[in-house]
Amino acid sequence: MREAAKAREIVDGVVQVYLPLPMRPSIVNVYLVRAGDRWTLIDTGMNTEDSVAAFRSALDEIGIDPQAIGRLVATHHHVDHFGTSAPYRELAHAEVYTHPLEAQAAAAIAQIPAENTAYLARHGVPVVPPDRRLPPPSRFFGTWYAPAEPDHLIADEDEIPLGDGRSLQVVWTPGHTPGHCCLLLLPERVLFVGDHLLPKITPHVGLWPGGPENPLGDFLGSHEKVQKVDARLVCPAHGAVYEDHRRRARQLIDFHRVRKLAMLELIRRRPLTAYEVALDAFAIAPDNRFQVFMATVETLAHLELLRREGRALRTEHDGVVRYQGR
Repeated sequence: MREAAKAREIVDGVVQVYLPLPMRPSIVNVYLVRAGDRWTLIDTGMNTEDSVAAFRSALDEIGIDPQAIGRLVATHHHVDHFGTSAPYRELAHAEVYTHPLEAQAAAAIAQIPAENTAYLARHGVPVVPPDRRLPPPSRFFGTWYAPAEPDHLIADEDEIPLGDGRSLQVVWTPGHTPGHCCLLLLPERVLFVGDHLLPKITPHVGLWPGGPENPLGDFLGSHEKVQKVDARLVCPAHGAVYEDHRRRARQLIDFHRVRKLAMLELIRRRPLTAYEVALDAFAIAPDNRFQVFMATVETLAHLELLRREGRALRTEHDGVVRYQGR
């Protein structure tokens, strides 16, 4: 028997809906914002039977006709945030808004190949037989990911009018993904932060093949930027609603400062590959290919920032990259 949907009004006309995920974290929060008799949905959850059923149950519980949802606004393209955007657009006949970099990433999912073995091997990850490699994302996610082509592309400082005196101001916060955006509801100053400012966990920031060259630098810069936003309430995609986004931003900046220093200490002893550093920095199982990949690209983001700061050197010998602390 499915668990009943959980939804609650956090401020007048803003409803938080908890949707199940078949992975950790096990819940994603999506938000419904009312303006007059129309609603805007911020993020969509994953396209699983349980998630869709929970969302429909929440609409029934709140008394919202799906046809009253006029907009879907995505903070970023990840499967738990944008995965049901196509079915929900069809359900509600809503218009979809997202950043162009996120639209490109969503459209490219089907073209991403299986595990980039050459990229991983270049950074020290042992090569494994084909049957142990990561599948392409399109096969891994399958029907869980049904992204919509956006009707509107959003940019930093854009203001999306919702009606009834309300609007969403776009705050571009690259790092977790290149086009990640936070959304500030005005005039109430409620900040929807997606995965950028999670209250209890740190979002993944990795140096992905073909992605931005300095994602951790982007992420930390976005945390400096978001501290200038005047918000009174923070609505994350995972975890509870909280106050004082500036304090949490400073905590995340400090977390990555400490992690960088720990990695710097390791590579000062001897040159190491990103994989070797990841084995020390993260509690990963070497035979878990997904953990290995995620930890290695996140480690690379830290090592590359150290290099850009002049605190590490990068060398390549026989096709393998190593980092040496200075």
